Amino acid sequence: MDTESKEYRRLRLYMLIGAVLSFALVLIFAKVSNVITAKMIYGAVSEVKKTMLKENVENLISYLDVCADNISAQDPDISKAELEEAIRKTAHDKIYSEIHADGTYMWVQKVLDYEGGDGYAIRLIHPNLSDTEGELLSTNTINPDGTRAYEKELEGVKQNGAVYLTYDFKKLNSDEVTQKITYSALYERFDWIVCMGVNVDDLDHYKKNVLREMSIPQMIVVIAGGISWFVLLYAMFNIYGRTKGRLLERKNKELNDLLSWDTVSRANSRLHGQKLLEDALKMAKSGKKQPLVVMLDIDHFKQFNDDHGHELGDKVLSSFVETVRKNISENDAVIRWGGDEFIAILYDVPPEKQPETGDNILASLKQVELPELKKGAISASMGFTYMSASDTDINMVLERADEAVYEAKENGRACW
Repeated sequence: MDTESKEYRRLRLYMLIGAVLSFALVLIFAKVSNVITAKMIYGAVSEVKKTMLKENVENLISYLDVCADNISAQDPDISKAELEEAIRKTAHDKIYSEIHADGTYMWVQKVLDYEGGDGYAIRLIHPNLSDTEGELLSTNTINPDGTRAYEKELEGVKQNGAVYLTYDFKKLNSDEVTQKITYSALYERFDWIVCMGVNVDDLDHYKKNVLREMSIPQMIVVIAGGISWFVLLYAMFNIYGRTKGRLLERKNKELNDLLSWDTVSRANSRLHGQKLLEDALKMAKSGKKQPLVVMLDIDHFKQFNDDHGHELGDKVLSSFVETVRKNISENDAVIRWGGDEFIAILYDVPPEKQPETGDNILASLKQVELPELKKGAISASMGFTYMSASDTDINMVLERADEAVYEAKENGRACW
């Protein structure tokens, strides 16, 4: 009996120890699961916030670029300083109207000296420091946490075009200084650095709330529902990712259309035309094709604007492009290079057909008739040149075409 009693007591002890260990393991696992879950939520929120910063900054830059292109197209004679001031006002109005509920906001500074130092940049737009707009900045400025945020930001955008930073700064509409995550990107067109930031303590507060609200019973539920939660989360992120991908694809196509085409003449824009010329030169170097490049300058275009206004000038541009397109292949390209100057890339015109192509374009232009102009009022001076494998860059090709246009003008215009 004593032996049986001992075995019985030992079994009870083992069961008790097992139960305690099992309970402890459940609590530990639940606690670990709780902490991991909170960290995952914190990490996910942090990544979403960082992605939001990047997307907002890049969207603003794209929006400002489209605005600048439209203004330049409407007023080709506008100076760079006038254009920059117009875009600064646009950016100012947009940034001040889009301060977010969680305290995030955007700001802009203009780089004056990429080498840094005192006065390396000027603060253009800053909703949190509006009374300091126009002041000069220094890469020697030290933040409350001892970092040189301006210096790191300048180095980051110089090396990579954009940079994420973490440093101490005061909150919006408050003197409280907290750690902040920012995303800064260089807008090269005007040497601007466009930035957006979020306070880190807002994310910490979110994590603490999650931990505080999870009691021991909830921890056990977390274990049971963990797999379902992850499966659901995965499905939601998968659906979200696909939906967002389709939206981004559509937005990118719309943006590319704006960037690729000149809104007035409906020719390819200079930005897209640069790429088309580079691609054509690669063909020439590879020996696949010998593209023919045509530079076309509308004769006396300024006189159309002076005598009849810019509205007629726009009609001349669109009619000109339409006429040129009728005389070239569907795969060829017409680019508005600037003002009244255009470039065409013809891929399948052999040398013996070049004179016929030039004569056909000139003859078609003579037939263009607008209500405000008599037939034959629109003509062009054209210069032709073939790309070859010996051309090192497109500038060599364009210089030859430009010389040919100059010769056409010397010969009385309306010729090639």
